[in-house]
Amino acid sequence: MTIDLEQIKQNYADFDDFKIERLAKNEADGLPPEVVAILIEEIGKRGLNPDLIKGIESQTKELTESELEKLIEKIRHLPCPDCGKQFTPLIGSIIRTVKSFIVFTSYSNTHVITCTSCSKKRRKKAVITTLLLGWWGIPFGLFRTPIALISTLTDLNKQEATSEYIIALFAIGNMGEIKSNWNNEQEIVDFIRHTNES
Repeated sequence: MTIDLEQIKQNYADFDDFKIERLAKNEADGLPPEVVAILIEEIGKRGLNPDLIKGIESQTKELTESELEKLIEKIRHLPCPDCGKQFTPLIGSIIRTVKSFIVFTSYSNTHVITCTSCSKKRRKKAVITTLLLGWWGIPFGLFRTPIALISTLTDLNKQEATSEYIIALFAIGNMGEIKSNWNNEQEIVDFIRHTNES
């Protein structure tokens, strides 16, 4: 299958700035090199933030261990997306919640990045919700509730390894977003907040 580069150029020219920024931050790794060149050219033509090109480059080249460590350190030293405190390093946590409504049981296993204090608050809220609402579904609520509670206790015993994994996973999956906003930390914090709530 041949790529119609002229059609892609026209499409990119027709896209609004938001769509071009989203492509640069989140989708460049799936584009062929000649399409990436068109995207970079379009960013230059529009006079958009040149850091978008850094975001594209970070997605289209192989990530080294030292680059990954820089991304992780950047995330760890951001203000907390929940409370805004700046002086405690961020950690990654798993928040497990079970809610049941007689014949329906929902189980969520969410990765969040917050400060330690906010992580504890989120975990406590999830445990209380699970204790109050988890048991009521037949039959899944009866099984999922103890599993979620036991898993939450287990998570506490391996918090450091879990945190490393969650932050690294976030950094790898969102390096275009992080690199594009490297000098605008509030954008990264807002992005983490949005991801935490998803």
